[in-house]
Order: sequence, then structure tokens, then C-alpha cells
Amino acid sequence: MVVRMIKVFDSKNYSAGWKKFKRDSARAIIFCGENLAMIRSKRFGEYKFPGGAIEKGESHLDALFREVREETGLHIIPSSVREYGKTLVLRRGINSNEIFEQESFYYLCDIDIAAKSSVNLDAGYETNYGYSLVFVSPDEAIKQNTKRLNIPDIPWVERDLFVLCELQNGMKEANWRTC
Repeated sequence: MVVRMIKVFDSKNYSAGWKKFKRDSARAIIFCGENLAMIRSKRFGEYKFPGGAIEKGESHLDALFREVREETGLHIIPSSVREYGKTLVLRRGINSNEIFEQESFYYLCDIDIAAKSSVNLDAGYETNYGYSLVFVSPDEAIKQNTKRLNIPDIPWVERDLFVLCELQNGMKEANWRTC
């Protein structure tokens, strides 16, 4: 399976010989009319696409369904999932002398609007950042994420901002499904 590369984000703040820590993720792009279902943090005010780590032995789609349900309570309609593309992030890891490598796989999805579960945020940073589901226009998400590009505690902002801009540029030509 060849997935379209959206963009590579390489901070080059590491040495090539360092050990790699690889953590891939699956992320949902869910349009509801003109708005997107996104996660907003109370702490920094940034927007990110719902999704997260693909656990060992887990398929991309299983991770996508699980992560979206945990972070938002929303249920994806499996037959609606379409590949959108992937990003690659390379940067210095949390541990010294380590390269953090993450491929994020983005999927366009529809949700079952009648099905809703309770949110089950990670007790670590997701809870500390005060994550919640919001429906926001791409314009507003782009505006807010642009203001937060240089905050070291939210390095994913650049990645998701790029995807937001690409989506916004394609909205006029695409026939997006709505929830």
C-alpha cells in the first residue's frame, strides 16, 4: 500500500547516529458541514486532529477507531474511511541522544451521529492539556494554530496546521461528506 506523503517535517536537531524511537499514529479528518471535528486544548488553545498512537499488533484502522472514540466519544463508520495521506516528523526525542520518528496517517471519515461514547482521555498529557472535542471551521483552526507555532510543548501544531491548510485549499474542489 502506497500512501501519499503530505509533508516531511525534519527539525534536524539531532545526530544521525542516535537511536530512533518510532511511534506511528492514525488521525481522523471528520467534516461536519463546513466545520471539522477537532481536539482543542484548554492549556494552549491549539487544535489537533483526533487520533493517536498505533499500538503494537494493532491495525491503522483499529487504532483510528479506538483513538477517536477515546478522545472524542465519536464513532467512525468503518465503510466511510478513505486514505488522505501521511506526514513524517523527525526531531530530537524526549530522551537524550534519541531521534523521535513519527508517521501520522490521516483518514477522511464519517461518523455515526447517533452513537456517542464517553470520553476516555489519557491520564497524562491529554488530561493535563484539557482536551475536548470541538467543531471548528478550518479558518479558525488555522488562525489559532498559526499563533501557537513556537510553543515547544505542542510540537504537533506545525504538522496539523499544514494539513489544515492543505484541506482548506482543496475544500472547493472536493466533495466532502458530512456527519
